[in-house]
Amino acid sequence: MRVLWAVAAALLAAGCQAGLNANPRASVLNLELGAAYLAQGRLELARDKLIRATQQDAASPEAHRLLGMAYERLKAADGAERHYRRAVRLAPRDVEALNSLGVFLCRRDGGRREGMKLLERAAGAATQTRRAAVYANRGVCELPLDRNSAAQWFRRALAHDPFHVEAQLLLERLSAQN
Repeated sequence: MRVLWAVAAALLAAGCQAGLNANPRASVLNLELGAAYLAQGRLELARDKLIRATQQDAASPEAHRLLGMAYERLKAADGAERHYRRAVRLAPRDVEALNSLGVFLCRRDGGRREGMKLLERAAGAATQTRRAAVYANRGVCELPLDRNSAAQWFRRALAHDPFHVEAQLLLERLSAQN
């Protein structure tokens, strides 16, 4: 009798898991769990949930972008770049996808020019409030190449959001170094 119950429980569990995977909300739930784990710094759990979300909905730019973030924080640059690029392909005007890939490329050797172009695209698509952060990221990307140009980007960020702390601090630091 115990064996019969064990088999029934195993079949029920397998059916529930199959039902979860077939559920259209499953991708959204895994995306939300992955985002929460990412925010908590539980990177392996985040990666696993976000992988599942992309398997359940391969056309979700947000799932691919967040998976890129998880891979980047796990120091898996190839996975990060692959998923950031996928997010941009799926949503070529999505500010967050463009910004994430742009910032990622700015940090990599040989990717700075492409990163700056992506950040300019993100700024063009951004709302007024989000544009300041994109401009600040563009300034950070420009900083190793041209300090004056970086300062101009920080000023642009502050013109859109006078309280943007990162742009304020970086601009003050640049001014103090001159």
